[in-house]
Amino acid sequence: MSASSGKERFDQARLINIANALTAIRVVLVPLFAHLLIAGRVRWSLAVFVVCGLSDGLDGLLARLLKQRTIVGYYLDPIADKLLMATSFIVLAYVKILPEWLTVLVISRDLFILVGSVLILLLLGSENIRATALGKLNTAVQILTVVYFLTIRAFPWLANSLGGGWEQTVSGVVVGVCALVTAASGVHYMAIGFKQLSDA
Repeated sequence: MSASSGKERFDQARLINIANALTAIRVVLVPLFAHLLIAGRVRWSLAVFVVCGLSDGLDGLLARLLKQRTIVGYYLDPIADKLLMATSFIVLAYVKILPEWLTVLVISRDLFILVGSVLILLLLGSENIRATALGKLNTAVQILTVVYFLTIRAFPWLANSLGGGWEQTVSGVVVGVCALVTAASGVHYMAIGFKQLSDA
């Protein structure tokens, strides 16, 4: 499928609609989320993160149901998602909730994928760069990681109910799974990119 035929699926007449407005609101909420978390208002930051997550699902649903898919939304939606996740991991590391090395791994993966996608676009002229099943799993795992650590900090009684040893064990498993899936996803995307370049 050519790039021009692919873009025919989008509504070229609309720039701003309900779905795009929700995506824009999600972008605006990211600095608020970071401010609340740095200020120690973890429950409020968790609430903002949940709102962002709900808006992410809602804007995609509305875009399909109302047939309001636009080029702006096509590019803005993943940017908003990456901005939220990158900010979440950076701030969680800054406030010493997540280990810094995990944040470095998450950001490095996204940067490698971004650079690779740009190279493929420039060298091959291909815009058919899609998320893989492993990439979608990685996104889900990262979201759950952020929600888990925000939740146990927002509601300490949950961690206390597990006991000190168990809370550390569960947290270690969550960090380990997140790191493993993030690394695997990054290697997978790199393999796909190298294959596309070698087949060109």
